[in-house]
Amino acid sequence: MPDVKWDTRLTVMLDTTVVTPIDSFTPTFNSPVQPLHSLEADNVAHVVQPKAFTFSMAVKAIGPVVAKLTQMALSHTSFKIGVQEATGSDWTFQQIAFSDCFITSTASTIVIDGVPTTTFNCICLEVIPTSA
Repeated sequence: MPDVKWDTRLTVMLDTTVVTPIDSFTPTFNSPVQPLHSLEADNVAHVVQPKAFTFSMAVKAIGPVVAKLTQMALSHTSFKIGVQEATGSDWTFQQIAFSDCFITSTASTIVIDGVPTTTFNCICLEVIPTSA
């Protein structure tokens, strides 16, 4: 992959306003299927259970960003995750639409040297990826 600059970033968006860039993003997609058994045989069918999309995101705890995200969590304010592309086309997806996201919990990491980070655990009610 020559000349990859990684100029794009994921950002927390409140409507069309960028709240903060995201330092790390760990998505988890769960689509559970349970096998259905009968008296005669095993695995005769399956039951599809509801899908769940959760993620953890870490942001730098600088300025009012963590306070704003904490206020959004306490007031159950929905947000979306957007791709902020500076220049080039080095991101896997053309756009990512993580809509109706909610913060479910938070934890901060304080370090002796360096910038502290805060991790937010979230749930997303709608995910629409569009590949390039």
